[in-house]
Amino acid sequence: MITADRVRLRTLLSTIRREGGTWTTRRAQDVYRPLGIVQRGTARHDLAALARRGHLVAVPGHDRAYRVNHAGGERR
Repeated sequence: MITADRVRLRTLLSTIRREGGTWTTRRAQDVYRPLGIVQRGTARHDLAALARRGHLVAVPGHDRAYRVNHAGGERR
C-alpha cells in the first residue's frame, strides 16, 4: 500500500531531480504548497529523510541545504 507520506516523498524527489540545484526547506515548501501542505517541519523532515536514504547530500557550509546525490541512493 502506498501511503500519502510515500507519495509526498516521491513527488519531492522527482521535482528535485528534475530541477536540480540547492534545496532548502523553503524550496521544498514551494513544491508542497499547491498540494495543501504548509508545515515547515514536514518539508524539513522530508529533505532529511531523502538525505538519510542517500538521494540527497548536504551542501557544505549551509544549514539544512541539500543537492542531488549523483553517486547514488536507494531507489524507492
